[in-house]
Amino acid sequence: MYKVIILSVTADLSQDMFDALLPFVSDERQKKVSRYHFNQDAQNSLLGDILTRIKICEATKLSNDQLEFSANIYGKPFLVNFPNIHYNISHSSRYIACALSDVPVGIDIEQLKSFNSKIANRFFAFDEAAYIEGAQGCQKMRRFFEVWSKKESRIKWEGKGLHIPLPSFSVISHHDNKQLHYHKVFENAEAICHVCTQISYEPSVEIIDIDGLYLLAFESNFCYSRKG
Repeated sequence: MYKVIILSVTADLSQDMFDALLPFVSDERQKKVSRYHFNQDAQNSLLGDILTRIKICEATKLSNDQLEFSANIYGKPFLVNFPNIHYNISHSSRYIACALSDVPVGIDIEQLKSFNSKIANRFFAFDEAAYIEGAQGCQKMRRFFEVWSKKESRIKWEGKGLHIPLPSFSVISHHDNKQLHYHKVFENAEAICHVCTQISYEPSVEIIDIDGLYLLAFESNFCYSRKG
């Protein structure tokens, strides 16, 4: 199993939809959602958790209330009752990305927007910064976020967070780990997304919208078991 699901959040959830989905997640997640100051952050946190739960239920045939999650000492979450199923999630602006695999996987999606080139010189490896500086205009921005999403996906694959210094590895030469592969799984005018894994081939990619996610939640066995 090696798949990526991209959720395109083209419109805000209605309050009714938000309230209907909220009981499906853990009490801890509900509290986290309630603490966000901005509606989009709260919405993305909820939808990311729902998307992950639905896809894990599909893969494991477990019901939602049978899913048991924990996290390693660095905070990377994992599925307790199916430790051989690995997942990772990311969200940026109007997109949420989830990766599922039989081996460790990291995913990161980044909104394409203006950036400060000094960030590359400070936080990227020398060849990464040179790769970005070698482009002009919009291509320079795309290269910056290509590198950024690859580096984030690598960090998330490793599962040690920022305990790994960003300049200590390169996603251009990746001479420190030649067994890693970076796959671009999504790109449009708004965002770019990469996964990092030791699998050499590209994952299957599914793109859904809010209505599709809502139908998955309420037209499958997932909805019969609520977290509360």
